[in-house]
Amino acid sequence: MLVDIINQQCKEASVSLIIVNEKLNIDLLNTIDKRVNVYLFNRKESDKMQLLSAFLKINQIVNEINPDVIHCHDNKLFPFFIRWKRKTCLTVHSVNLSVAFIKQYSKVFAISVAVQQNIKKLSGMNAQVVLNGIEIAQYKRRVKYDFDPKKDEFKIIQISRLTPKQKGQHIAIRAIRLLKEQNPGLNFKLYFVGSGEGLMELEELAVQYAVRDQIVFEGTIDRNQIKNNLQNYHLLIQPSLVEGFGLTVVEGFACGLPVVASDLDGPKEIIETLHSGLLVKPDDPADLAEKIKQIILLYVNKEINKQIVRTEELSRFDVQTTARNYIQSYPVQRKIYFNESIDNY
Repeated sequence: MLVDIINQQCKEASVSLIIVNEKLNIDLLNTIDKRVNVYLFNRKESDKMQLLSAFLKINQIVNEINPDVIHCHDNKLFPFFIRWKRKTCLTVHSVNLSVAFIKQYSKVFAISVAVQQNIKKLSGMNAQVVLNGIEIAQYKRRVKYDFDPKKDEFKIIQISRLTPKQKGQHIAIRAIRLLKEQNPGLNFKLYFVGSGEGLMELEELAVQYAVRDQIVFEGTIDRNQIKNNLQNYHLLIQPSLVEGFGLTVVEGFACGLPVVASDLDGPKEIIETLHSGLLVKPDDPADLAEKIKQIILLYVNKEINKQIVRTEELSRFDVQTTARNYIQSYPVQRKIYFNESIDNY
């Protein structure tokens, strides 16, 4: 998301990015526009001893850049920029996060109305909503919706970090078990795209529920592959337990897929705005299984077009709109400096 935004904003402003930790995705790094000034610190993740060194390096770079805007994506970064308080902005990306230092920022953004309301509740701050976005035009769309349950495999996909307590992959596995039990003749698979510490737990759960043959762990996939191949699936699901927005929900719609997502404020906001998609009760495998079956029946009955969003309806979720809204909302509209989270703690 950050790469997409800065790749748009560097067309209109001078943009610099500091990546503090050594843990980074080289493929993603290589997609950053060459006009963006990238600084790599290679700090070991969670190494508290290197915080002073990071502080000094950040201050040196900021002095050299002399930015008009310092845009942070982690509230705990404020002490690094206390000298430039009037230039600081913060984007809050999820609900129920820490609000430490949040009142010190010159401007606070929220990625959804749900996050905005949560910030107000926790801190009293009035944040401005700037919706997250994706490069809509780069996603290839599904054009054929034929599905024959007697010979075709129904392909379901979830794109998320493998962190079940947040993204709910374990709920999806339980739903797949119910779907298998209730529809023994149905040929279907669930593809998990992403990596994370929950992989072993999820693999064991799939074996425990006797659905290992219906689950495919794809690992991390290049963004371009997602943009080109997401169209080849039949359904995108996002059974999250915590979700401030839900970019993958927008990705599913952008590729012409039906979407089933948790009835949480972030995904709900997208689905209600687009008047499409199905909401599922959070942490309810039976409801998820039922919603997946509803989508399958729409395919079988050739009525799936009811759940498909047209490209032109997605303009408010285009990253060009996101980038433009940020630039228009900054306290000063000239050189811009982005800072990645200092630590994953």
